[in-house]
Amino acid sequence: MSPTPPTVSDPAERTTAAPASAADALLNRPMAKPSLLRRRPELLLSPAVLVLVLVAWHLAVKWWNLSDFVLPPPAEVIQALIRNTQEGRYTDHLIYTVRNSLVGFAAGTVLGVLVGGLLAASSIMERVLHPYIVAFQTFPKIALVPMLTIWFGFDSQPKIIIAAILAFFPVMVNAYAGLTAVDVESEELMRSLRSSRMQTFVKLRLPTALPYIFAGLELALVFAILGAVTGEFLGSREGLGFLIQQFSVQLRTEDIFALLIIFAALGMAAHMLITWLRKKIIYWQG
Repeated sequence: MSPTPPTVSDPAERTTAAPASAADALLNRPMAKPSLLRRRPELLLSPAVLVLVLVAWHLAVKWWNLSDFVLPPPAEVIQALIRNTQEGRYTDHLIYTVRNSLVGFAAGTVLGVLVGGLLAASSIMERVLHPYIVAFQTFPKIALVPMLTIWFGFDSQPKIIIAAILAFFPVMVNAYAGLTAVDVESEELMRSLRSSRMQTFVKLRLPTALPYIFAGLELALVFAILGAVTGEFLGSREGLGFLIQQFSVQLRTEDIFALLIIFAALGMAAHMLITWLRKKIIYWQG
């Protein structure tokens, strides 16, 4: 028996089938994952901005022939930062400032959330206390530092109190705004489900208020650091603020700029800490 010859399909069918199969392959091909720089362009752009600032700083010093007492070049600032770090000059002062800032931040946060919740829960309390809170916020807090130093001495208490006062107001305002941001339809739904006030608070009001509270926490932590440093600058025997005052008397401008770099690093660390906590606690926002 002779073998059966292979069947040859119609050329027209081959012509129409080939593009269809190619199109299907193109559609079914997995999409290429974007590169890291496309997903996170800040990884390249942020260092580029820093390099541009340093270059502009260096050129400005050289172009106008500025004295080191006026504006030291960035190379000398970096050398001062490395030298003081190797000598351990920052360690104790940094720990002192961070400890006072965190304690004041915690106290101001707790008080701010409690007062914000009280104002949100009672319209009468809101009308009674709000003018006094606004009046307290308007006067300069730096004026309190000499009095607090007289009352509590040169220890940590004045710095903690100033840090707590500066951290209080942004947390209180954002807590009040978040707790009063619940829409009427959601409240009516909770009432229709016969939810108690505690259930309404836990299931509705608190999740709604958390993004607002964390926005206030990010500001509050930075303000707490500024408050602690201000208290150290005006009356203290240790801390980064005391170190700035010491360098200013000695006309060590490069060391002052090196401390400014440390303050910038503290601010970035505070931002990263609050961002990490927000992602862990408010997980539903992604």
